[in-house]
Formats: sequence, C-alpha cells, structure tokens
Amino acid sequence: MRRHGRPMTRFGELPEVHHLTLTLPQLPPEWHGLRIAQVSDVHAGPYMPASRMQRIRDQILRLEADLVVFTGDQLDRRPDDADRFAAGFRGVDAPLGVYGILGNHDHQAGASLATAALEDSGIVPLVNDGRLFERGSERLALIGVDDVSAPFPHRADFSVLGRYPDAYRICLCHQPRGWPEADASGAHLTLAGHTHGGQIALTRRNLNVARLQGRFIVGPYRREDSFLYVSRGVGVGAVPVRFGAPSELDLITLRSERAVAAELADEAAA
Repeated sequence: MRRHGRPMTRFGELPEVHHLTLTLPQLPPEWHGLRIAQVSDVHAGPYMPASRMQRIRDQILRLEADLVVFTGDQLDRRPDDADRFAAGFRGVDAPLGVYGILGNHDHQAGASLATAALEDSGIVPLVNDGRLFERGSERLALIGVDDVSAPFPHRADFSVLGRYPDAYRICLCHQPRGWPEADASGAHLTLAGHTHGGQIALTRRNLNVARLQGRFIVGPYRREDSFLYVSRGVGVGAVPVRFGAPSELDLITLRSERAVAAELADEAAA
C-alpha cells in the first residue's frame, strides 16, 4: 500500500485521516466491513491542549466508525496531562464502544492516573483484558495488553488472548515490537503505535530513527495470516515538529477474504 503525506506537519494542525482497508483470510464474513478508528500517541500536554483534542474528538465522531480504539500514550508524562486528556476526549463514542490501552508515557505519568483518565473520558481501559462481540454465530474479541516496557509490577500479559479461542482476535499493543508475541499467542490482527512513524523521517522506513526501536516502523505488516498495523499517531513527543511522518488518525476497514470471494462469485454468475 502506498502512503501519501505532506512532508511537514505544522504545530496545531489536525491529523490527516488515513483510510486503510485490510483483507483478512480468517475474518468471518459476519464481520466483513467492520470499521475501526485507531487513535494513537495523543501525548496530551503542552503541545496537545484540550482544545485541540476536542477538535480531534469531533473528527473521530464524523468518521462514524463501529469501534474506536486508543493504542497508548494518551498522556505525555505530567500528572495534569490526565485532566487535559479527559477534557479533550470526553464524549467520544461508537456503536461497539471506545477502548484504550496504556503506553510507556502513560506509565511515566502513572498507571493509575492514566487508567483514570481513560475512564473519565468514557473510554473503557483494556489493560490485560478483553471484550467479546457477537454477530450471528461468529465472535470477535478485542484484547488489550499492558505496555511491553511497563515497570514492575506491571507487565504485558499476552496469555489473555487465549481466553478467546473461538473468536477472531484483535490485539491492542502499544509498542509494535510486541507483535511477534501477540502473533504467537493467537492474535490475528495487532494494532500498535509508539514510533510516530519516526516523527522526523527522511524516508518512509529505510532511513528512519524509529529503526533504533525495532523493525516495525509504520504502516501494515503481514506474516502469513497474522497482520500488524503501526500508526504514526496524532501527537508529538519532546519536539513539536513532524517531518516526513505527518500525524494521522486511522480509519481501518476490515474485509473478510471469504466475503470478498463470494461477492466476486456472485458478480461472475450475474
């Protein structure tokens, strides 16, 4: 998939809406067309005030996604970032709910504080926990794990995926380096952030500072029937500049390979 983006994102701009379609071999036809809005790396703080988050919240609502997920680093690192985040995203909603996990910056602010910020916004924390959804006879599980670098006594518990053996499993894991363990534990699709796409990147993947953190930099990856998507995220880290890696709000449409094949067969028979 080719990704287009402006070379530089100016401070204060809203993230571009990135539309992505994934055709998934094991997704049941009943879940064909599911739309997920992914919001990653908000970094509520001096560079992400409540007023800007409110505008991003309104962007999310206009997408009319079935499900909204926040994939970590909602807070930057300060205790008062929690109040900023809650004031910014309170009122976000979706038919199947809004869920969030913690990232490494959330733990720097304090895990309890970051979890409370999600709850104060009306977002359900999924920290080593999951939710099961049903359409007809087919199940889909949304599972969130804690950050892979969380300090003791916190830890990412990928065994939670094993609670849903008969469901299509979507795993929320802040750092993409957790994908191999998520895959080994039974995740069909993993959604991650953390890298900011490098934030300042000379090329999409090759010459990118995010490579210092791991192999999975930005965009979609596939290993047999397991998929990973790494979002560039909506916020910034210590420097309020993006170059070559503009901020993004993701709208991910899931397509069932079996449903697509049936549609093509119907068209051929018509």
